[in-house]
Amino acid sequence: MSFGPGRRDFLKWTGASALGTRLPRAAAAAAGAPAGASSTSAAQAPQLAMIVLDFSPQKLAFAAAHGYEGVVLHAGRYMHPDRISTRQIDAIRAAARDTGARIISLEYMWNVNHIDPNPAKRRQAQTRFLRYLELTHELGCRFAGTFSGGIPGATLERQAQEFAAVMNEVYLPVCEKLDLKVGWENFPCPQNFATTPAAWEKIFALVPNPRLGLEFDPSHFVRQFIDPIAAAWQFRERIHAAHAKDTEINEPVLQQVGIHGQGWWRYRIPGQGRVDWPAFLTVLLEAGFAGGIAVEQEDPFWNRGHKAEGDHFSPARANGFILAARYLRLFLPGRLDGKAPAVS
Repeated sequence: MSFGPGRRDFLKWTGASALGTRLPRAAAAAAGAPAGASSTSAAQAPQLAMIVLDFSPQKLAFAAAHGYEGVVLHAGRYMHPDRISTRQIDAIRAAARDTGARIISLEYMWNVNHIDPNPAKRRQAQTRFLRYLELTHELGCRFAGTFSGGIPGATLERQAQEFAAVMNEVYLPVCEKLDLKVGWENFPCPQNFATTPAAWEKIFALVPNPRLGLEFDPSHFVRQFIDPIAAAWQFRERIHAAHAKDTEINEPVLQQVGIHGQGWWRYRIPGQGRVDWPAFLTVLLEAGFAGGIAVEQEDPFWNRGHKAEGDHFSPARANGFILAARYLRLFLPGRLDGKAPAVS
């Protein structure tokens, strides 16, 4: 099965683009969307998905059987662009076609600091992420998720300028050629400086290209006491993907240890924390959002007994995914094919 230009040829082109030269137009003419892809014509409504840490066909079958349109693949050992083969890519696409669970997007968050203060490490990170963009395209996806990166000790203004330059000069020209969107999650950590509305305003003022947007996770705002609904409404036109994860606040513990203490919050599955999901999903629907809403299962209660995933989920983790789909389906439109989602 052909992807148009060869993988290695494309890597040469992306490496050249990082130096400021242009990609050949042939890269944009790869032959059609792969099987199982979310085509523009098909993706006219939000797509309920689950984040899969380690790919397996069994997980795609589980997703399809329990009301999910598809999965979001987490870049890891199996999804490394230097190690995955064309045969493996074809197998993933075939599993998506056979199970009916689309490959909605690919996430590459960790170990890639786009604005690393070390020039050599920064260039290495950018070259690596370009390869992940290519892999995202080959999987038939239209969105790649990441972090914004960070420069320890630098001002917000400087980091925003550095990140905007990387996007404008390195990544977005490739995204244009491959018809991709890219965005970062708002998980607060040193490797991800742009996690607040104040940072987003600065970045989007410098990057008007709408291909750059957000992978919006409302749970991270709850533990920062930022209103996720107000933030979502303010930046609704730049939300390209969403994580469905909740946050529970334990008020008695918070009163004892304060916000710098431990144990006063924990991530939960949607509906078991503080996020106003009807309001959040209404913002997405009113904005015409048609990307993936991916359940990110980091709930310690529903992950009991979970270690390495392997090919199957643990019973508790599987139940967490099932309950999350049941809850979110209350506020989402029906499947595009007219079939009622199976959530029992």
